[in-house]
Amino acid sequence: MISGPRVPWTTRLGAIGESEIKTRLQYFSIPTKYELDVGIDFYCELLENESPSTPFYVQAKGTEHFDQSWGASIEKSTVVYWLEKPFPVFLVVFDQNEEACYWMSIEEQRQSLIEGLKTPSATIYFRMDKTRGLEKGKEANSTFVNKIRDDLISVEMWRGHAQLKGEGYVKTIPGAPRSTIELQRMKENVRINMYSLIQHYYRSEDLDSVYNCCEFLVKFDKSHYNHFLWFAEVNRLQGNKDVTREYFRKALDICGRDKTWPKESMDKLKEAITKSMNSV
Repeated sequence: MISGPRVPWTTRLGAIGESEIKTRLQYFSIPTKYELDVGIDFYCELLENESPSTPFYVQAKGTEHFDQSWGASIEKSTVVYWLEKPFPVFLVVFDQNEEACYWMSIEEQRQSLIEGLKTPSATIYFRMDKTRGLEKGKEANSTFVNKIRDDLISVEMWRGHAQLKGEGYVKTIPGAPRSTIELQRMKENVRINMYSLIQHYYRSEDLDSVYNCCEFLVKFDKSHYNHFLWFAEVNRLQGNKDVTREYFRKALDICGRDKTWPKESMDKLKEAITKSMNSV
């Protein structure tokens, strides 16, 4: 007699773990299960004053072997996926023997995980102890909730967006970038935001503000021709001929040092800048 399909205990344990974890998450958030699990099981939104607010993600695991600690090797591709998410990621493990859940922050380990990604191994080993429990109860997970908020600020910093910390009128100013990557991303975001402001002020015919934004950028960032070109044009409108030529020349110099731009396109750009400079 041919038997029906088998459902291994590990599969059932995984489903039980997800259900137990989701139950606890529902006390303080709205968890939504992904139909396709590619490294994250739940997209969640923290509840504040009964309304959805801060998003975060949860990867759920189930185990029968959580003594003083639990450990597992995670594929590096999954770790990269976690680190690239725009909101905090948490690994939560359900201990079937004690019917308890424990959690760890991925964001908290970002720097060590980045170092781990440089090793030849295909996986990174994760170890979790019982320090941080995910409990049942509306007010039972304040540590987890506070960590979600703190990790969001950390994720935003990694993406180059400094955030004020705290609630109410008085907040704490952001700390300094923690790495060269964060510094470069923050500088790039400043440049892009200033470009948007320049477009706004130009359309509003507020040339003084356009001038101030461009003047800041040519001192702040000397690697992009755009704002040098715009600063030259603003000075032309104000009748500052010598300054106009100076910044046209600086824009040309930056273009000349760029070896990645397609030559034909770059030649046309340099020709246009030279024509504008010669017309002053």
